[in-house]
Amino acid sequence: MNSNSQEKKKYVFNFIDVLLIVVFLAGALSLVYFLRERRVVISDSDGTEEIVYRLEISPMREEFRNLVSVGDTVTDAVSLLPIGEVTDVSYSACYYTGLDRTTGENVKSAYPGMITMTVTVKAQASPENGGYTVNGRELILDTGFAFRVPAFTGTGKCVSVSTADAEMKNERSAGQ
Repeated sequence: MNSNSQEKKKYVFNFIDVLLIVVFLAGALSLVYFLRERRVVISDSDGTEEIVYRLEISPMREEFRNLVSVGDTVTDAVSLLPIGEVTDVSYSACYYTGLDRTTGENVKSAYPGMITMTVTVKAQASPENGGYTVNGRELILDTGFAFRVPAFTGTGKCVSVSTADAEMKNERSAGQ
């Protein structure tokens, strides 16, 4: 009577089975990828490099000249952590670039009583995300940067970042 029902049915491999296997393998590979050990190659024993970066403060009133000195410790004005030591300070005229509405030409004119100050800072930095971080402060070019030294607090922008070795090579080639 029930001889057909007692017979074992043959298993048929179909498209849904293939799809389930592929999904399972993709999940397993994703899990292995995200949980595997990550290795980071660090150049120095503590993971830092000596860098040189420049801050440009412009416009700045002429009366604030000479408030930043070589050897001053630079502090991040937000976190109050040290972010380097001043190695050079230079001053130049401050200019405004704008459009002359009557002629339609670009015009460059000096700000009377204002100067541009460039502060060169040497620091130990950690390489991160293709750039450098000093005591948690990311150095990003052309971004506002609030800093303090013993006699001055100001906001400028970071105009260059390089390793100390590259900076020394540039100085040697400029002197020749």
